[in-house]
Amino acid sequence: MGVACSTGTGDRDLATPEATDAPGCRRVLEDLIGLTCPARARELSERLFTRFGSLGEAISARSAERIELLDDAIEIEQTFLCFRRAMTQMLRGQLMQRPILSSDQLVLDYLRGRMAYEPIEQLRVLFLNANNELIADEVLGMGTVSAVYAWPREILKRCLDLEATAILLVHNHPSGCSRPSRADRELTERIAKAARCLNVVVHDHLVVARNGTTSFRKAGYL
Repeated sequence: MGVACSTGTGDRDLATPEATDAPGCRRVLEDLIGLTCPARARELSERLFTRFGSLGEAISARSAERIELLDDAIEIEQTFLCFRRAMTQMLRGQLMQRPILSSDQLVLDYLRGRMAYEPIEQLRVLFLNANNELIADEVLGMGTVSAVYAWPREILKRCLDLEATAILLVHNHPSGCSRPSRADRELTERIAKAARCLNVVVHDHLVVARNGTTSFRKAGYL
């Protein structure tokens, strides 16, 4: 799965300026920093907001990017990491209580938080039961900054192990652009073809990036 260079049909930007509560984001960032560095909380929170534009983007960003803006204050970064883990657990807990739909904002927020800022590509698979409820959430392919390696046979084997009747495929583009590449589309076709032989439904394949999320189904690739 390769890096793409521009957004395509079906892209959805989850961090548009219109959707951002700027005062609220700044306030929470300041409060988090103030737990360990109250004297510089306002200054550093403003740096983060200026760079990332929202609380969600600041929390999801790579540690190295935040630490540089925080003047290498490791204790502040530890606070952000703890907050991110807590939010991830809360979002995942909510996913366990509802059908998984690739268009659901809660699902998109969870996946964006987990994957959008990862430095290398990874393929995540959400395994679902007959009611589209989450059975398991696993990373089944890892790669480089521009490609991910995954084997359809291993994905379908896990479907059988878990007795999953449907899957949602997700991978990230570290480039920041969410448009699927030809390799992305070809691999998806192979997985979908193999899944049909086992009566497993591929609901969608989402490409998650810093600048948006693309749905294969909405874009007409699936």
